[in-house]
Amino acid sequence: MTTPPPIPERIGKYTISGVLGRGSMGTVYKGFDPHIHRAVAIKTIHRELLGDSTATDSMAARFRNEAKAVGRIAHPGVVAIYDFGEDGDVTFIAMEFVDGRTLDEILAVPQMLSEANVLAVMDQLLEALAVAHSQGVWHRDIKPANLIVTKAGQVKLTDFGIARLEDANLTQVSSMIGTPAYMAPEQFTGKGIDHRADIFACGVLLYRMLTGRRAFTGATQEVMYKILNDEPPPPSVVTQGLRPVAFDAVVARAIAKNPANRYPDALAMRTALQALSRTPASATAKATVILPIPRDGEQPVTTSAVSPSVASPKEAPPPRDPALSSGASGSSLGATGWDPTELARIERALATHVGPMARVMVREAARTHADPASLASAVGRHIADETKRHQFAEQVRGGSQVTPVGSHSASSASGATPIPAAVASAAPVGDPLTDDFKTRVAQIVTRKMGPIARVMVRRAADASGGSRARFVQTVLEAIPEADRWAVQGEINKLG
Repeated sequence: MTTPPPIPERIGKYTISGVLGRGSMGTVYKGFDPHIHRAVAIKTIHRELLGDSTATDSMAARFRNEAKAVGRIAHPGVVAIYDFGEDGDVTFIAMEFVDGRTLDEILAVPQMLSEANVLAVMDQLLEALAVAHSQGVWHRDIKPANLIVTKAGQVKLTDFGIARLEDANLTQVSSMIGTPAYMAPEQFTGKGIDHRADIFACGVLLYRMLTGRRAFTGATQEVMYKILNDEPPPPSVVTQGLRPVAFDAVVARAIAKNPANRYPDALAMRTALQALSRTPASATAKATVILPIPRDGEQPVTTSAVSPSVASPKEAPPPRDPALSSGASGSSLGATGWDPTELARIERALATHVGPMARVMVREAARTHADPASLASAVGRHIADETKRHQFAEQVRGGSQVTPVGSHSASSASGATPIPAAVASAAPVGDPLTDDFKTRVAQIVTRKMGPIARVMVRRAADASGGSRARFVQTVLEAIPEADRWAVQGEINKLG
C-alpha cells in the first residue's frame, strides 16, 4: 500500500490546511490566501507521474494554458481560477473553494431525483458549458464527481485544469484522467474531438439522473465497446414509464455515436430541455414518483399514480413535481393546492431574474410552501443579488390577491403546518409515530445538521400529532434543499 505524500505547510503564498482529494495526476488541497483572506482550493500536478522531461514540460505548459482559458470564462456555474504558479517542483492552480457536495455523492443515495431537480442541474450545467465552449474551452470529463451542488442549490462545474489535451504526447494523459463511462466514441478513437464530446457526456449524465444507473457499464474495454457499438435502453423503458417518453429523444440525440447527429452546441440541448419542462404533464408521462433507484442489474420498481389517501409506501407515493407529472387529479391545482394563476404570476416575476427555469423552480417549491411569502423566500435564493432578491419578495407579497386553495389553505387557516403530498409519501398517513422511528431519524439528521438536529426532531414530533407522515414532512421542510434529497432517501430506507 502506497503511503500518500505528506501535506505541505505552504504552496506559493497559500497556507495549506488539508487534502480535498487525490487523483492519478495530482492532489487538491484546501488552502488560505493570506493577502485576500479567503479559502481556496489548490490543485497540483504530480510531476513524477508524467514520465520523461518532455512530457513534464508539455504538461506544465498545458496546465498553464488551461488555467488561462478557464480564467477567462468568468461564469458563476464554473469554479473560478484565481492564480497559476510554480513552487519548486510543484505546479499548481489556485481556484475557488466551493462548500457543497458533489452530484456523485447525491446520486449515491438510493432515490430517484424529481424531474425538476434533473432539469435544474442540466440547465445550469449546459449554460456554463455554453460559455466555456464560446471561449474555446471544452471540459472532456463531465461526470457527477465534477459537479458540485452548493447548499443554495447552485451547480458548479469543476476540474477544467488538465482536461483539454490535444497533442500526441498528452493523449495517454487525457485517457488517464477521463472517465470511460462518460467518454464520447471519438475520445476512444482519437478522431474529430471537439466541444460535442461534452454534449455526449451531458447525455450520459442526464441518463444517469433519470434512471439511477449508468448508460454504459462494465470493465473499461467492455464500456468502450458498448459506447462504440451499442445503444442503451431508453430512460422510459428502464424506469418502466416512470420517466416521460419525451426524455428519450433528448438523451438519444445527445449520445449519438456520430458527433454530427448530436445537438450542435450546449445551448441547443438546453433549449430542448427547457421546452420539455414546459410540456404539459398529460402529454409526456404518467406520474413520476419517489422510488429507490434500481442498482445496475436490478429491475426498477413498478408503480402507478393513485390517490395519496389510499397509497401504500411501496405501491405509489404521490407525484413529486406537479409541473412535470400528473397526479390523481390530473392537474397542477389538485397536486399542489395552488391556484395556477397565482403560480403563473410568481413564475413571471422570478423569470425576470433567472430566466426560463423559473417555472420549474416555482413548481418545485410550491410542493412544500403554502403561501406567497414563504414561496417567495424559497425561490428567491436563486437570485444572487440581495437587493433584487428583496425586490422580488416584495413584488410577490404585494401583488398577491389569490389565496392558495385546497388542502393547503385549510391547513394555513388553522395555523397548522401543511403536509405536501410528495414529502408525506415517505410514510403512510395512518402510521403512528414511534420513539424508535424518531431516534433513527434523529441520527440521520444529526449527520447532516449537527446538534441542532435534536431541536428540529423534537419540534417536528410536537407538531406531528402522532402522525409519522406529518413528522417526516416537518423534518424535511426544516432541512436545506441541497441536503433534503439525501436525508429523504435515508429516511425512506427505514421502512
